[in-house]
Amino acid sequence: MAKKKDSTSLRWLIPVALLSGFVGFLVYLDSLEPDGGDSQPETATSPEQPPEQESSSAPPDFQFYEMLPDSEVATPDIEAYRPDKSESEQNLEYILQAGSFRSQEDAERQRAQVGFQGLRARIAEVSVDDGGVWYRVMVGPFDSRSRMNQAVDRLVEINIQPMVRRRKAEGDG
Repeated sequence: MAKKKDSTSLRWLIPVALLSGFVGFLVYLDSLEPDGGDSQPETATSPEQPPEQESSSAPPDFQFYEMLPDSEVATPDIEAYRPDKSESEQNLEYILQAGSFRSQEDAERQRAQVGFQGLRARIAEVSVDDGGVWYRVMVGPFDSRSRMNQAVDRLVEINIQPMVRRRKAEGDG
């Protein structure tokens, strides 16, 4: 019984000794002079020439001032983006598919995760030819590309890569 007690106290003695040594080393480093003492030779000032004369006698030589006017960068000619008029006249809306799952529980989990981002999501049940059912998490519809892009940014922040779908707006037209 006494042997077990001695080994437990030895286990604490080593870390305490290491910690004390480390603290002592930090105190020693703090007591050193910041310039490093006398180990470095004095080269900055000489009795013949003061430092002020050295810096004011010759301005620094920057070559990029001469090189800049001579350099020319050729940029490609690209037309500014103009939205397609036919697309804006078609009265489209955008829907994001945030995921497609075989189990409804997974789809509900994804819908809740999307809901925490402040986006409205719904689950669409889709039957496949082989008799299976897929549950799609759909976000939207959005009436403008900018609102859709804001929603895409929110989804990407939580590592969801949505698929963008376009369709004609319902109710108008």
